[in-house]
Amino acid sequence: MKVVIKVGPSCNLCGICEEYCPVGVFEVSDGALHVRQELCIYCKGCEILCPAKAIEVVAIAEGLEISKVTTLRYN
Repeated sequence: MKVVIKVGPSCNLCGICEEYCPVGVFEVSDGALHVRQELCIYCKGCEILCPAKAIEVVAIAEGLEISKVTTLRYN
C-alpha cells in the first residue's frame, strides 16, 4: 500500500503533526512543512490531531507514483 498525504492551505505550520508522528514523516523548518510520504505507516494520527483539519491521509493502489518529498511553503 502506498499513501498520499495531502496538506491543505489551512495548515498554519503549528508542528503538531511533526511532534506526533511516530516515524518522522513531517518536518517544519524554514517556514515550510516538509512531508516524506514514503515513511508513512497510515496510522492517520496526524489527520486526526491537526487542529486546522489541513491533513488528509489517503491510501492509493500499488503502482501509482507519488512524490517522495512534498514541501508546503507560505509567504
